[in-house]
Amino acid sequence: MITIRIDQKDPALLTVMFPADIAANDLIRNVPGRRWSYSRHCWTVPNTRESVVQLGRLFGKDYCRFDEAVVRLYKPAASHVAVEQATNPAWPPVGVQLAELQRTRKSFRHVPLATGFDSHPVICALYDRMRIRNYSPKTIKNYKQALTTLIRYAGSRPLDELTKADFRTYLLFLIDKKHLSSSSVNVHINAWKFYQEKLLQRDKTYYEIDYPRQADTLPAVYNVAEVKAIFGATTSLKYRTLFQLVYATGLRLDEVTHLRLTNFDRRRNLIYIKAGKGKKDRIVMLSPKLLTYLDDYVRIYAPQTYLFENADLHEPLAKRTVQHVYSESVRFARILKKGGIHTLRHSFATHLLESGTDIRYIQQLLGHESILTTMRYTHVTADKISAIRSPLDNL
Repeated sequence: MITIRIDQKDPALLTVMFPADIAANDLIRNVPGRRWSYSRHCWTVPNTRESVVQLGRLFGKDYCRFDEAVVRLYKPAASHVAVEQATNPAWPPVGVQLAELQRTRKSFRHVPLATGFDSHPVICALYDRMRIRNYSPKTIKNYKQALTTLIRYAGSRPLDELTKADFRTYLLFLIDKKHLSSSSVNVHINAWKFYQEKLLQRDKTYYEIDYPRQADTLPAVYNVAEVKAIFGATTSLKYRTLFQLVYATGLRLDEVTHLRLTNFDRRRNLIYIKAGKGKKDRIVMLSPKLLTYLDDYVRIYAPQTYLFENADLHEPLAKRTVQHVYSESVRFARILKKGGIHTLRHSFATHLLESGTDIRYIQQLLGHESILTTMRYTHVTADKISAIRSPLDNL
């Protein structure tokens, strides 16, 4: 996959970037006016329609990733769907099978819910009770999948006949045979507790289960240069603006995809988050720089209801699509740190803390119920730790 952008230093040039490849270097030498730029660490070609057409013919359109500015320059009448296809082409291309993808096997926790169990009496009762109690769709889905797995494990034995010892054996099965993480095991425990307490109306002491110890891991955090690299590697204006919004406000992915145009208060420089995690409302700041980015995006895309809409149906963007585009941007930015788009939220909180912002304000901005959740970022602030003098320096 090659990336083609308008050069920031000289708009009369296009930069062409691709991983080290001898064959690709031979191909690009067929483009008139091509040059290798040692300062940019990539090839440059004249910014002309002929260069764009030649690159598409040499490398194949399915292997070309164009920046949105290039697409709109030479195809000003292109629809938003066509722009998204050019800026975020499918990878691998249609009809191409990568050997590593053929060997990919989804883990147990990602097995989709079998629809055949949707009519099971336990699943139906669980679904109705959770809807009455106003649980989120994601929690309902997780609990349904957890109890479906337990029903499969139990076989012909009814769930209400399972004892505490039976459930402990089941937990060992999930840990030893299915290799679930402690957080995934906790979902199964919580689903079981909900079933026992809310559906069977049993006493809480009957199903008291020990929770597995959680690993005390630190969140991955980007430095400022890495954040800039991700924005620079994002060829789509829509997704670049979305990533900038996440970093500027610390919103969760579900919150940013469901932002409506009416959630913005330009006079007070505020963004209203409606029904965030835990169905709680909160407000975050709307920075002047972010507002400039949003104005440019809205002027070009003209969303109708949601800030980031599907180009065809004008519905919120699919979270899986956003995650895929983000992963591709991180890959093209050559960042090796593991983490998804939520890492931008971690970076937002850590950078605020490093700049001296009161942790109680950060707690409100992130929507954390407990200050203890926000305090985890105190362990990854680099400015204080890097200033500590090592004993080795005194030798």
